[in-house]
Amino acid sequence: MTLISLLLVLFVERVTTKSRYWQADFYSTKYLDRWQNRDWLSGESSFLLLVMIIALPSLLIFCVLTFAVGQIIAFIISTAILMVCVGCPSVRATYKCYLQAANRGDMEACNLYADQIIENNQSSTTFGQNLVWQNYRHYAAVALFFVILGAPGAVLYVLARATQSRIGHENNTANKMMYFLDWLPVRITALGFLLVGHFSHALPIWLGHFLTPNISAKKLLTDVSRAAEDVEPDELNCTEEPCTLVRLAKRNILFLMAVISGLTLVGWLN
Repeated sequence: MTLISLLLVLFVERVTTKSRYWQADFYSTKYLDRWQNRDWLSGESSFLLLVMIIALPSLLIFCVLTFAVGQIIAFIISTAILMVCVGCPSVRATYKCYLQAANRGDMEACNLYADQIIENNQSSTTFGQNLVWQNYRHYAAVALFFVILGAPGAVLYVLARATQSRIGHENNTANKMMYFLDWLPVRITALGFLLVGHFSHALPIWLGHFLTPNISAKKLLTDVSRAAEDVEPDELNCTEEPCTLVRLAKRNILFLMAVISGLTLVGWLN
């Protein structure tokens, strides 16, 4: 069931444009706004309060899927939840506009589009590396949480991600929470990069970062992706680096689906 849900959602997400009602940001924004309006979500929020805010919807979904509905209904609900959680239409639209601007030779517009997906004003990474990071946050990590914990896991990750984006600049607890949530998924995703890219180049980077304390998930992922695809930004061809890294990320998603399929066939996954 897990594999069927993933394949169905990834196919539909690929060939259609989702309305706002099928986007996680629409619901996470409304949900977090309610807590913030009560002054329960701010830079001073405690760890336990943040855990409660983030985990509450996941616990409710778990109870409904486990005790309130049958397997077929649970499969339909889980697939619908995954459809909401997976993907980021705004990033896809920005990437498309970037390519169109590059084809026109409008470098100023390219720079503006590239700035739109930089998180927390961290400009040390390239546009292609930021795309790889967004692909992980909105596809690979969500898929892995869905495989491990089901629909409640996907919701948990999406809400934690949204909470960090909202208060991470003023509340280090939210950043620490995401560090722990990303620890395993980002290493699995980076392992996929070296297996579908330049293995010998990326393996030392992956091994060096695997147990490195305090290394951020983004740095680990971008370092491995840069080694897995030996490509550098080119002022004369500003599309080569992002397009190459996007292809790497897409190959990795296919690789993850192949691994999940194999685990399903041998009975390790439902």
